[in-house]
Amino acid sequence: MVELPNKERNRLLRVLGYSAVDVSVGLFLLVGASLSLLYFSSWSLRAVFGLPVLLFLPGYTLLLVLFPHDHSTSVSTVSDAGVRPAMTNISLGERLSLSFGMSLALIPILGLVLLQFGQSLGTMVLVGILLVLIAVGLLFGEYRRQQLPESERYSLPVARWLTGVTAAFTAEDTATRGVNIALALAIILAMSTLGYALVVPNTAEQYSSMSLLTQGENGEFVASDYPSTLTTGTTDDIFVSVTNNEGAATSYTLVVELQRIDTTSGEPRVIETQELTRTTQSVAAGETWTANPSIQPELTGTDMRLVYLLYKGDAPESPDMDNAYRSTYVWVSVQ
Repeated sequence: MVELPNKERNRLLRVLGYSAVDVSVGLFLLVGASLSLLYFSSWSLRAVFGLPVLLFLPGYTLLLVLFPHDHSTSVSTVSDAGVRPAMTNISLGERLSLSFGMSLALIPILGLVLLQFGQSLGTMVLVGILLVLIAVGLLFGEYRRQQLPESERYSLPVARWLTGVTAAFTAEDTATRGVNIALALAIILAMSTLGYALVVPNTAEQYSSMSLLTQGENGEFVASDYPSTLTTGTTDDIFVSVTNNEGAATSYTLVVELQRIDTTSGEPRVIETQELTRTTQSVAAGETWTANPSIQPELTGTDMRLVYLLYKGDAPESPDMDNAYRSTYVWVSVQ
């Protein structure tokens, strides 16, 4: 087994023993989460950075601000019974477990506060504000820690962990070393399997949804109150909502047609078609595109069908409901 020289090992242990290693890792995760949101559409990459940021860092940051002391640090308090030591901090196990619990409690509260004061802001801006708040909290917690004597500062025992791992893999007894290596490989395999299941999207759940909306008097969109009558040469206020759950940025083409339908034979049959509009839009993974396509019908009559056809990529020359990726329609009369 290859071993580091004592000089290099001691230097590495000093670096890992530096009290701010947790803050450095936290800031790295925040930068990674920001870059993955801005420049990458991979859900796997976003999950690698986003899960610890959302489920661990908020609580850990608050605890670092409140309890920058090492868990063994105590102060003297005076009471009627005399001077006695009082613990001022929490143990490492308590800190790590509380970080998860407090994060789950803090994120909804922070989300509600941000939405209350920034309802006009987009999702990306709100997430950015949340990341900045966590970063400021980490830096403030580090500032509080640096105000303490070095012997009283809380720090992750990374150097001790590394020493223990190194000792386990360099044991003189061959059988002991083999058991330790096998156990480490089993843990790595289990964690890798769990991580893969968490961050790799299930391809069976990849889809896009499309719905028709109208805008109420209060400005909110509703999936109802569709117009039953259109007027030639005018644009009607029907909106189309397309949500991308494909797991990656996707280019869509939306085609709107007005179809004259013959129902005399019992089965609806298209006898005349007018393509009203065709538009293309790229939508990021997890985002929703709301379009208000221009509708200016020229055909008139009853038993008309206003059809919305959605395609991934380019639409064919002769679009219809059979070759569309998603389709929906409303029955209208055109005057």
